Amino acid sequence: MIYLGVDIGGMSIKVGAVDKAGNLLSKVSDVTPLNDPDKAIELIATLCREAVKQADARWEDVQGIGAGAPGTVDGDIVTYATNIGWYGVDFCAKLSAITGVKVAVGNDANCALLAEAKFGAARGYHDVGMVTLGTGVGTAFLAGGTLILGNGGAAGEGGHMRTKSLGNRCSCGRLDCWELYASASALQRRTQAVVGHNPTGIMAKLAKERGKASGRVFFEALNAGDKDAEVQLKEFQQDVVDGLVNIANLFRPQLIVIGGGIAAQPRMIAPLEEMVNSETLGGAGNPHVKVIAATMGNDAGIVGAAVQVM
Repeated sequence: MIYLGVDIGGMSIKVGAVDKAGNLLSKVSDVTPLNDPDKAIELIATLCREAVKQADARWEDVQGIGAGAPGTVDGDIVTYATNIGWYGVDFCAKLSAITGVKVAVGNDANCALLAEAKFGAARGYHDVGMVTLGTGVGTAFLAGGTLILGNGGAAGEGGHMRTKSLGNRCSCGRLDCWELYASASALQRRTQAVVGHNPTGIMAKLAKERGKASGRVFFEALNAGDKDAEVQLKEFQQDVVDGLVNIANLFRPQLIVIGGGIAAQPRMIAPLEEMVNSETLGGAGNPHVKVIAATMGNDAGIVGAAVQVM
């Protein structure tokens, strides 16, 4: 008996076979076809079958397919996922028609939170905020142990609160959304800027070796003692904290879990808890908010998506 989890991202689609204990038995991935939901759903069906094969299981063993989409999900419909160009996509019906298996879909950040709540860092907590730093910034919230979905499933889009007044346009159409400054994409833009301003520096040399100025290059340069990276890290951390403080003030969770590849970097995560609590309303007079890295890693989206059909 296995469950399939599908993590639909702006860059890749990852599919894994998961057992009832949350163990990932197999994982496959491919590049996300943007602005073409039908093509993406066909690819997902193919990846699902490959994941089952690699798990040494039979298709008859599959109990359901759960998926996480990067945007607003209302029931079975992905209503708005601008980073992948999906609007009003009847995802569950389409994928179920191809696979013959029951399908559930939710917001990708909600799925990551489900994984952390059931199997990871948020076990035992009932008021939790989840923040995923990826192509954009996803947020999800448990209140009293229940996911906050809101009207039409449209709650929890913390990545699109405004945190600056610089006049930069977000993909959603608004100016200065948090994800413009606190996402992995934002960190990559910072890396590219450093490379452009200091073409003989450590970061530029690493970017040339790796073939691109990526977040991975940023942290390699940071760990190699690059002073430019030190400056950029502090600024980027403050950009992240600007949104975390808003979350703390609005929801006062017991815990905020940080997910995404960035969360695996200890120097990135370590100071966030102190920074957040130093800025929250009421200071020590209000409950302390823990800020920790997710423990499910890059597989949280897959496992959490599968949780939906467990």
